[in-house]
Amino acid sequence: MKKIFACMLFLAAGCMLFSSCKKDEYYKDGGLANPIYNGTIYDYLTEKTLYFDSVKHIIDLAGMKDMFTNDTITFFAFTDDAIKAAMDDLNAQRFMNQEDSVKMEDLGAEVWKQFISMYILRGKRLAGSFPRMARDNIRAFPGINYIMLNGYILNIGLEYTNYRGVEAIGPRILYLTDVTFDPRDFRNNSNVRVASSDIQPRNGVIHALTYLHVLGFRGGEFRRVALDYLRTNE
Repeated sequence: MKKIFACMLFLAAGCMLFSSCKKDEYYKDGGLANPIYNGTIYDYLTEKTLYFDSVKHIIDLAGMKDMFTNDTITFFAFTDDAIKAAMDDLNAQRFMNQEDSVKMEDLGAEVWKQFISMYILRGKRLAGSFPRMARDNIRAFPGINYIMLNGYILNIGLEYTNYRGVEAIGPRILYLTDVTFDPRDFRNNSNVRVASSDIQPRNGVIHALTYLHVLGFRGGEFRRVALDYLRTNE
């Protein structure tokens, strides 16, 4: 009986070893994602057409290609969804006013430059360089207010999330907040979460925002600026 039991153990071990070998044939560890991109920020946006096709287009319309190619910048990249929502909102108002719809090309470079510049910081700033921010305890963890390229002020900070009931040991999420809307109560200000951080082309860094974002942070702000431009230039 002992010999039979030993043989059974030997066969079971052999089966497990064979099974492991078979798994190795199709399982390969891809390792950590590589954040380095061998190209410029403009090249990256051009390549990722699924998310940034319209973003790249309005950069061209704004005359900002050279900045995204040669300058060292941090770009908090909104997606094509934000532009589509902004244009749909603008054309819905035009329809109500019994006016023809417009395209991105119908808006002047200054309109697009104003909004793109709200999402640009000079220099290269990785996510880890931003301080902690807690919306429910802003006095203790206030983030930092940054002056963006066009002079607009945004608070940028890392939210430390909880994990399994333990405070502040979970993933750290980068947020941008429009603190100029209500300086008295931080929680009343609109914010946007960074969905993918630290993408590093040769001339800076990209932090890609979640697609659920209102261009310009405030609802109707893009519509107001675009309508003012069109009334002046039509």
